[in-house]
Amino acid sequence: MSFEQEAINVIPSDININNISDGFNNPTQIYHMLDKNNDGRITKEDLQLLLEQYGINGMAANILSKYIFQQLDSNNNGIIETSDLLNVGNILWDLLQKKQTSVGY
Repeated sequence: MSFEQEAINVIPSDININNISDGFNNPTQIYHMLDKNNDGRITKEDLQLLLEQYGINGMAANILSKYIFQQLDSNNNGIIETSDLLNVGNILWDLLQKKQTSVGY
């Protein structure tokens, strides 16, 4: 099973994408909120904590945070840029659409 399929399988069907997307309208604010130690880095663990704040918990938060991080860190330097955070809602929306398509909604 691909990592994307694993992420599709764990994303909650009742996720409120609009609420999450609205939360990322100010990426600078989110970035500073996540970068608590001011080292200029957002980690997978930081993303997982953020997803948990939106009600995505446990294994789903773990897998989705890793998947999102992988998608955002396209140059594999281990750093997520502030502007990259704008794409979190789009990534989750894409996964949700694929989930709904695969289960015949």
